[in-house]
Amino acid sequence: MAVGVVAVSAGLLAVTDPSLVWLLPLAVGTEVLAVTGALARRRRWSGWRSWQSHLLGGSYIALVTGVLIAETGNPVCWLLPALIGQLPIAVAKRRLAVAGPSITPSTA
Repeated sequence: MAVGVVAVSAGLLAVTDPSLVWLLPLAVGTEVLAVTGALARRRRWSGWRSWQSHLLGGSYIALVTGVLIAETGNPVCWLLPALIGQLPIAVAKRRLAVAGPSITPSTA
């Protein structure tokens, strides 16, 4: 929900200020990643433990990237969140892998 609120506000900023139009695809992509990550777990997609970490982690990385770029304008901010975000994603993947095997729903 929080990612959705931030994505909508970024979208509104992009529509009202032509210099921030680049935020629109970033806002849409962030929301798509967050929703898909949540669906992966709820629907227990094959390999959801890996998918969820990457999708949700990617949504937060995109969110932080957008904020940093809008605030600073520094091109380094396009790479920095992605590089720093790799460690938490790897830790989350490891914790989910240790939690047990992936459970697939029965199609009865």
